[in-house]
Amino acid sequence: MTEKDRVMIDIETLGIEPGSVILSIGAVRFDTDGLGKETHINVDLQSCQEAGLEIDANTLEWWLSQEEDVQHILTGGMDLSKALFRLSRFYDDASEVWAFSPSFDCAHLEQAYEALNIVIPWNYQEKRDCRTLANTELWPDMDQDGDEHNALDDAKYQARQTVKAFQAMEEL
Repeated sequence: MTEKDRVMIDIETLGIEPGSVILSIGAVRFDTDGLGKETHINVDLQSCQEAGLEIDANTLEWWLSQEEDVQHILTGGMDLSKALFRLSRFYDDASEVWAFSPSFDCAHLEQAYEALNIVIPWNYQEKRDCRTLANTELWPDMDQDGDEHNALDDAKYQARQTVKAFQAMEEL
């Protein structure tokens, strides 16, 4: 693929089960040549709850135990419906959605899309899991740039690792 038509997604949530409040969404387009456009969306907690998404008390306690510069994610943000429409526009004509793992990130997002009756921008055939690559010799051991638990920084880190694994495959 020469166009950046893959999208790596990472989210931060207030729970581990689909149907949990989504705090932020990070996404970056990528291909075997590297990373492209990116988006980072902080999501309003209240709008998530109004959509029927739930807060897990243990996860909330964990967020509250983090450094103050990480806790800012708990306030402010964009209305959930606007955030999902923005993600859909970003995904646009991509051919693959990647995550570490889609059974978490995509499942949470799909639950939110369904709660608001918004069309999910990808279909089941487009989902890809970085964990498959991470369990091979091709997966690079790299330092992460940026902050842990920042959805965009995590998405970019995962995309960079995936690109390196793709490049290693091409060399075989």
